[in-house]
Amino acid sequence: MAANDAEMPDQQALRDDLNEIAKHVTSLREEIEGLTGSIARAGGHQIHRMQSTANDAVAALEDAVRRDPLSAMGIALGVGLLLGILRR
Repeated sequence: MAANDAEMPDQQALRDDLNEIAKHVTSLREEIEGLTGSIARAGGHQIHRMQSTANDAVAALEDAVRRDPLSAMGIALGVGLLLGILRR
């Protein structure tokens, strides 16, 4: 019985430590969830900006091809030739 009495304060201290650790883990989980949400929102904005930039570039390319189709075909032919040479 004396051994059990000596172990009880240690067990209570261990229980208290475990409860404190559980509180910290819960707090960390909440902070990580908040951070994940912030990153997702920032990533969503960046994706939207990249899509907008890509759409603007495609529109500018289409306008350039409409203004001068022969030059555009010559450039495309040259780029295709260079890529063909580089792939060999």
